[in-house]
Formats: sequence, structure tokens, C-alpha cells
Amino acid sequence: MNECPDALAGQPANAPPPPPWYGWRGSGRILVIEDDDSIRTVLARSIARFGFTVDLASDGQQAIAQFESGPALFTLVFLDFKLPGMDGSEVLSRLRQIRPDVRVILMSGLGREEALEKFAGQGLAGFLQKPFALGSLFSELRAALPS
Repeated sequence: MNECPDALAGQPANAPPPPPWYGWRGSGRILVIEDDDSIRTVLARSIARFGFTVDLASDGQQAIAQFESGPALFTLVFLDFKLPGMDGSEVLSRLRQIRPDVRVILMSGLGREEALEKFAGQGLAGFLQKPFALGSLFSELRAALPS
């Protein structure tokens, strides 16, 4: 009996190709600034799945304190548009005072245009619309990372 390699791997011969993120691994440390516990948890697990170390902050003050303790350690920051006490724009400004070249992906449940308009000219590395799919997270993450 002749078996094709796909059958040996337990996959049907006509199986769809794996998604682009399948097997991809990155490295570095990412700070996730998000006030919603469930979104923060899902985002952290998804980013860790790609091989990154993830630090979490639920508000701007906590995020700034973490970032100040080792700004060079962070490869990237995911920043929620709306946060308690200090909005995302203010947090971004403070992060940039500490480290001007920090790469930041803005996250928002608002429309892309509205969110990006508020952050125009601030050099965002990307935008992640909430709720997000793993494919969108992967695309924004890959695009924002240094080559």
C-alpha cells in the first residue's frame, strides 16, 4: 500500500495550508497596557504563543513604572486607547519621554480612523482593532518588529 507523506503526517492530502503564523517564533519583551482583564489575558497568551516574554499593566501609571525600570528591555508596546486615569495619548507621550524610539501598537474598540486621528503624527508602529483575531494580531506584530 502506497501512502502519501500527508497521510503519514495524519493530514488529508487536500488539507488547507497552515495559517501564516503557524510555527513562527519571535523574541523579545512586550509590554501590554490594557485595562480589561479578559482582553489583557487573551493578548498576553497570544503574544507568548509567538515566543515573546509579556509584561502586563492595567493602567497608565503601572505601565510607566514598569517601562521606567528597564526601557531598553522592551521590543514593543501594545497600548489601549482608553485607560483609567490617564488616556493612551498621555501614556504614549510619557513612554516617548523615557525612550523616544519605542515601537507602539495602538489598540481600540473605536473605529480605526477615529483612533488614528487622535494619534496622528505620533509615529505609531501599528493599530489593532478590538475585538481582534489571531491573524490580525500576527500581522500587526510582524509589521511592527524591526527587520
